[in-house]
Amino acid sequence: MENMDGMEAARRLRQKDRLCKIVFLTITEDYARMGYSLSASYYLLKPLSLHQADFEEAMELCQLKPPYEVMTLSVMADRQKLELPTEKILYIDYQNRMTRIHTEERVIPVSGGFQEVTAALQKDKRFLPCYRGVLINMDYISQVDSQTFRLINGEELPIALRNGKHLRETYRQYVFSGMGGIV
Repeated sequence: MENMDGMEAARRLRQKDRLCKIVFLTITEDYARMGYSLSASYYLLKPLSLHQADFEEAMELCQLKPPYEVMTLSVMADRQKLELPTEKILYIDYQNRMTRIHTEERVIPVSGGFQEVTAALQKDKRFLPCYRGVLINMDYISQVDSQTFRLINGEELPIALRNGKHLRETYRQYVFSGMGGIV
């Protein structure tokens, strides 16, 4: 990591592992805002001997329980059992009598009905049923308008007309709570 500052190192870490806990340790607060833009868990000032309580709080935050209610989803695909990390799922849909799991890398047709496949994810707050036969991972939403959720890969998924306002509000609350807000 020669010729690389802490911000660039954190940026690269975040690209490789979205769940990685990043704690910045520095003598100045000048880069704090940038650090939090990289979803830093904490920003500590040197010397640590003067900020012991902050250090202990940062370490406690980094040892949180797993961040997801459901860490993996067990499915059958091509007669083989797959354990998919739920963090990799963009969305799940049901089309032409086929349940499909969409990840950034591929689309996986799986055995089982939509309700059966998605049942475990119903208790995971990241997943939102945005339309009949579509369950979206809100972590991958980049934009919202009145009729669609746009994902970070550019795909657009419909928002049900009947409860669109509720779905958009659920998404806003999810984003707000992820930023430390109280919903």
